[in-house]
Amino acid sequence: MSRKLTNTKNPVHASEHHYVEVWLAGEWRPLGFQESQEITRREAAGETVFEIRSRGHVYVINLEHMTQTNKASGRTRTMRFTDAHTAHGAPMGFERFRQAYRAHAGEAPLTQRALSSTWPLDGHGDAPLVESTVTAMLRAMSLRGLREEVNLTEWSHYWALERDSPSFHASREVNEKLAKALKDDPRVLGRMQMHFETSLGESRASGALSHDGLVRACERLVASPERVVEKQWAAEVLERHRSGEVTFDDDADLSYFDFLNVMLGRKRHRVSLWMYDISGGRAGRWSWLLLGRQFDGIWHSGVVVDFPERSSEFWFGGKLFDSVAGSTPFGAPLEKRHLGYTYKTRDEIRSYMARHMAPEFSREKYDVLTHNCNHFSDALCLFLHNAHIPDDVVNQAEMVMSTLTARALRPLLNHWLGGFGGADGAAAQGSQVDDCLQDEVLPGAIVEFCRVE
Repeated sequence: MSRKLTNTKNPVHASEHHYVEVWLAGEWRPLGFQESQEITRREAAGETVFEIRSRGHVYVINLEHMTQTNKASGRTRTMRFTDAHTAHGAPMGFERFRQAYRAHAGEAPLTQRALSSTWPLDGHGDAPLVESTVTAMLRAMSLRGLREEVNLTEWSHYWALERDSPSFHASREVNEKLAKALKDDPRVLGRMQMHFETSLGESRASGALSHDGLVRACERLVASPERVVEKQWAAEVLERHRSGEVTFDDDADLSYFDFLNVMLGRKRHRVSLWMYDISGGRAGRWSWLLLGRQFDGIWHSGVVVDFPERSSEFWFGGKLFDSVAGSTPFGAPLEKRHLGYTYKTRDEIRSYMARHMAPEFSREKYDVLTHNCNHFSDALCLFLHNAHIPDDVVNQAEMVMSTLTARALRPLLNHWLGGFGGADGAAAQGSQVDDCLQDEVLPGAIVEFCRVE
């Protein structure tokens, strides 16, 4: 039984392979030296499906699906090629987390007692604090509802999200979906780690998963004979990819957090900072004379999130606004800066703004120096992807207002820039309140602004 390889999808040349590993009991285990040598030799010869004998058993090796199947029992395991780089733990892999787990628990489940007993103490009576910390950590790690212990896959998952996730809230959103899936299939988390690391081994140039690697992983899953829930997830990802809903930059590196979000059906949206010069070009010409330093513009900013249905621009002008990008009263942006990506939906963003940001960002609290549109953009970006906007934008008001001329204009600027959407606001005419909000704009409401030409 043998099939020749005519057009392999594996980008890693066979001469680079040093090991073959199989997924066993929640982690990668190396095959014997002779088995690895035979598989790599036959892969180099162009074979994709063939049989090997090892330890008295016959195994079917399928390099298209990257599987090893015991011919007698029918048991199939996923396999991967590795080299010294991957074997010692790729930067985005899990090997160092597994090593740490064994240091605490060996091969057994990790209990509160085991973690507490191996926790480093400095001899100053902090044992009660350690006990409380350990209890909280185990509860945060457990996705199966077992608060007194966690297994290796839960431990690795927790620390991988600590490494990759932009925030606690983002991790919680992923974990809520995974917890539901684990109720139906207790092994799905381990397999998701396996699929990620299998694809990771094909992207060793960067140590992270590429866009093409994600597509290959999904194609491999769909072609697999295994009946598992993630096979349907992979089919949906490929369908969204074909329709253009799942897109990434060609050079994008995808983390474990990204991989889980995409596989669980969440969409990644581009986040940009649109910057408007409210001086109308005068800052570039006159700022040095009037303010004592050079500014290319006096910035008003809005955060633009590119959703499939439309690009939304979120901004603060006394009220919180959700506008079609580019339709604000500030005209065309002078500069657009790419900030990153978010998996938040438009409804999630609007809900967060209404519940958590509206009380803080109001007309009464607007101040052109200490609490302006750029401070709002900075706070919103922390929610979207846990990163600040550039310092030269968020701190510009402080630099500008340090001059006597700007301080004299402070009351006028507060009235103008903090009065959009109100009875006396410059942009009230032509503004529209979204149909889903109240007809009367109350404190905490988000206004959908549309500039009338």
